[in-house]
Amino acid sequence: MSKKLSFALGALALSCVAGPEGTSPNDCVDSIDQDNDGLVDCEDDGCAKDATCAKQVEDARRAEDAASAARVAAAIKAEEKAKADEMQAHFEIGGMWVQQHHNGANIDQPAAKAYCEKLVLADHDDWRLPTADEAVKAFESGKLLEEPYVMWTSTLHGEKRGAIVGITSGATNDLAVRFDHDCRARCVRGKQ
Repeated sequence: MSKKLSFALGALALSCVAGPEGTSPNDCVDSIDQDNDGLVDCEDDGCAKDATCAKQVEDARRAEDAASAARVAAAIKAEEKAKADEMQAHFEIGGMWVQQHHNGANIDQPAAKAYCEKLVLADHDDWRLPTADEAVKAFESGKLLEEPYVMWTSTLHGEKRGAIVGITSGATNDLAVRFDHDCRARCVRGKQ
């Protein structure tokens, strides 16, 4: 091959090498990686000022802002619902509030007492374990869900035995205070 032809082919090859993405019209919308950096069209920094790419970025930002606002609104709504549910999570019997739901797990009497003392429900922190009479009144209200558990009470029979009341039956009995099988804590506040 002659030197002139070789030089002409070299010059032609150099003229076919593309410049950075975004330097020629349609570079940012042709689905071609002009500068072979693995980024195509609007993904490439060279297209950052392209009107089409700027619109895509703005549209994506607006969509993310809308999604973020929707997440915040959903979180606020969930928090408001939780507050409303919490307010409904008790009922009243003659000036005494009764926790609608129990603690949800087996518990002995000292732990039940501690659970009630730490409970914050309906913006109140003065919950306590009911006396045996109060637990029977809660049963007699007919507002407790029927469950095969017993409620601990604050009523003690000596140092090592405590009174329990059946959630479904209303029957009273006593157990060793460290017994926890099928025993629950349901707290009350107010009138004693």
